[in-house]
Amino acid sequence: MKKKLIRLAAAAGVAGLVASMAPLSSAFAASTPTYDTTTDAPIYMMDNTTAAGIDAGTQLDWNYGNGIVLTANPVPADLGDLSWATFATPAGATHSISFISAPGSERTPSAWKQWGDFSSADGGVLLPSVWPSYLGNGAPATTKANGGTYSMGIAMVDGTAVASTHVIKAYYTTINVDAGTGTWTFATPAPVVVVTDVPTTTTVSATPTSVEAGQTTTLTANVAATGKTVTGNVEFYEGTAKIGTVALSSGSASKVVTVGTTGAHTYSAKFVENTVGTDKFLASASADVTVTGTAPAVPVPPNAAGEEALNVNSRHGATATYDEATHKATLNVDAVNEGKTVNVIAYSTPKFLGQLVVTGGKVTVDVSTLAAGTHKLSIADPNTGDVLAWADFIKSDAAISPSFSKTIDADVAALAPSDGEFSLINTSGASVHLTNPVIVGGQSVVSGELGTFKVTDLRQVSKPGWKLSTNVADFTKGTDTIAKSALGIAPKVVSQAGSGATAPTLGTALVSGSATYPWDFATLAGGAFSGVSTYNADLVFTAPAGKPAGTYSSTITLTLVSN
Repeated sequence: MKKKLIRLAAAAGVAGLVASMAPLSSAFAASTPTYDTTTDAPIYMMDNTTAAGIDAGTQLDWNYGNGIVLTANPVPADLGDLSWATFATPAGATHSISFISAPGSERTPSAWKQWGDFSSADGGVLLPSVWPSYLGNGAPATTKANGGTYSMGIAMVDGTAVASTHVIKAYYTTINVDAGTGTWTFATPAPVVVVTDVPTTTTVSATPTSVEAGQTTTLTANVAATGKTVTGNVEFYEGTAKIGTVALSSGSASKVVTVGTTGAHTYSAKFVENTVGTDKFLASASADVTVTGTAPAVPVPPNAAGEEALNVNSRHGATATYDEATHKATLNVDAVNEGKTVNVIAYSTPKFLGQLVVTGGKVTVDVSTLAAGTHKLSIADPNTGDVLAWADFIKSDAAISPSFSKTIDADVAALAPSDGEFSLINTSGASVHLTNPVIVGGQSVVSGELGTFKVTDLRQVSKPGWKLSTNVADFTKGTDTIAKSALGIAPKVVSQAGSGATAPTLGTALVSGSATYPWDFATLAGGAFSGVSTYNADLVFTAPAGKPAGTYSSTITLTLVSN
């Protein structure tokens, strides 16, 4: 509906409207009041002649010549069918009436200062007329003379007598009136801010992706949204552990991390949802990036050509000891090395054992994989490669192999042996072949068993406990790849034996299609030993839709680690 038509429609509902606007008083002093949130719904004001919205804070004359009507929503540029302007009639209400009251008396008709005439509220109330001089009932002269702060609006009532009607709903705003002149202004609610969801994408990269253990790599996360620059925070993770939060700058955030050990380290980034103005930037997470920690170059062995030859067993007064119960060796060094970050290396056959900080004058490392016999345990500067101290120790027991591997053909995994007082032994074949797949919900699903294996823990004195960790590689067939998450695994106990032994705790089964590796097959807390445990596992492999048929291969590795 055009504005000209709405002016005619409004005029038809209010008898005796003046066609032109009366001059405003020169006393434009009324301040803009604070909006009263106790109203049952907001109201907005519209010029009855021009059909234009009137802004809050506009100074108005007591007798506004064009007339003012109320709307239930702000006046739009295109008036349309007027449904936006209509006040709905609540249950129990039969009529509406315009009023002015003291603040707090809006729902008490007997206390109103001024009011108009009753109108039927059947089907809703459209464009009711409200301005001070129009509300002729009550004491308008007193309101004008005294001025002050009032509520003005319409009430939905259950009758047509001010003295006895009940207010079902009251829709009003606050007005300030100048004493004597009656000039006034009014308040409206703050504009509604419409917040729009903005999808984001997060990527993360690492530079470099291969470093010596103990050195650093820089993780860089980029968060993007179509046509916008994203602001907010990025959380960085190593595996599932949060390692820091960094604020975005021009859509990017970086964090330097130390790669503490050899092997693969998985990092990711997550953008935290953030609202800026009318934009709600939605949370998003990156895919993983892998950084490989490599063993540092091994320095020249102690006592080799060019090294100190005065003492063949130790240097700088260092001493070394070996604990057969824990399979760990300790190197005690002098005070000059206290607090240093060092590479720990064993000889005869050079082997990097990790990067540690000298604490309490010593470093302690696991040497369970070293053969029986005499070894040198040394520390070296990770930056220069200089050997700082060493000492001999005797390893009295044989090497322990803490893990085994087996290949998986077509969708599965299995194990391989190790023996001893604390050992992991594969008691089934070297591979698993999952056969006879079926189609379920448009995906190929095949299942079977991992095969039995045995964990022996007879350490009844030290009782350190242990963890049996499990990792799986992605499945491949030529150039085709299926993510390792497709392999679900449910651990189960075949048998448990040993006088005084404690049964280990099995890991929670991983669901095919959403499995996350590495994963703990079973754990035993310290203070107990487990005797002899035989295990197996149910396997389910679900190939994503669209993957070519055939046999996909992977490797599952189970590793037994002492606490």
